Parts: sequence; structure tokens; C-alpha cells
Amino acid sequence: MGDLKVCVVCSENINDRAMKAKDQFYHEKHFTCIVCSQNLCNLPVFSKDNKLYCDDDYKKKFVPKCAKCQEYITADCVRAMDETWHPQHFQCYGCLVQFSAEMSYRAKDGKPYCDHCYTDTVLPKCGGCGDPITDRALKAFDKQWHVSCFKCVECKTTFEGSANFYSIEGSPVCAPCAGIQDE
Repeated sequence: MGDLKVCVVCSENINDRAMKAKDQFYHEKHFTCIVCSQNLCNLPVFSKDNKLYCDDDYKKKFVPKCAKCQEYITADCVRAMDETWHPQHFQCYGCLVQFSAEMSYRAKDGKPYCDHCYTDTVLPKCGGCGDPITDRALKAFDKQWHVSCFKCVECKTTFEGSANFYSIEGSPVCAPCAGIQDE
């Protein structure tokens, strides 16, 4: 009676060859992938929640894909930016340096950047000095400017605290340099 095996699919005794996965027994005809119905007798078998899967269907259903290469991750992985990555593929989009646990990153358009590349490639550049803008900025002449860089091209006075500036040949000019009396 100890050798009696019952198929978990049909609940009938198995009198001939029994297949086994995770301490469960199956008739050969019931030893199939729950998704594609492929016979698993001579293939790698995966079992989850008492259901059998072939390699492909198990991976499609339960194994994450790398956000960069789109291959399945079957070993260590990194979770970042609501994605999973092979550790060697979680790298800066700009310079390709691989991020370590000690490094910080910034995300832009779903891509990770190291601080240096984020500053150089993502941040807007000042219309005056050309450096990246990391702080307060203002927009004029379809450009962004550091507040301290937006100044009269003639006398170099900034417009901070002043609402008025004038455009002469596409450059900012204060009222006195433009020959206009402020009231």
C-alpha cells in the first residue's frame, strides 16, 4: 500500500510509470505544461503553486527581464527605477560606468545617469556662461539663464529684482543703456 501513487491531476491511481515533481505524482499523459500543454517527460520541469511549466513558459510568467538587454535574469539582479537589471547592465547611459552600491544615479526618460553625465548631458545650459543650471534659473530669449548671468550686455548689471529689460539685437539691455528712462 506504501507504493500507491495517485495522480494529482485526475486523482486516479498510477499503475504504470509515474512522473514526479515537488513530491507530487502524475500520469505520463498529465505531466504537461499548464500553459502550452507540452509533454514534460524529457524536458526540464518547473513547478509553482502545484502547476507544471516548461522552461519557456515558466520564464515568461515568473522570471524578470533585464531593462537593458531584455534577456531573462536567472542570477543576481538590481532593482532600480521600477525595473530589473543584470548588475553589469545597470550602468550610466552616458559614460557606461557600472553603478555600484556606493554610487548614486539620476533618472531621465527612463535611463540612469551618473551625476557627472546627468550634469553634462541632461541639465539645461545657461544662455550666458554655458554651464549647466543646477539651481534657480530664468527663461528669456528662448534660453535658460543662471539668475546671475542674465545681465545687461552693456553695463553688466543683473536684472535680479528688476522686472524690465529690453532686447537689442537679441541681447538683454537695461533701460539706461537702452536710452529709456525708468519711471
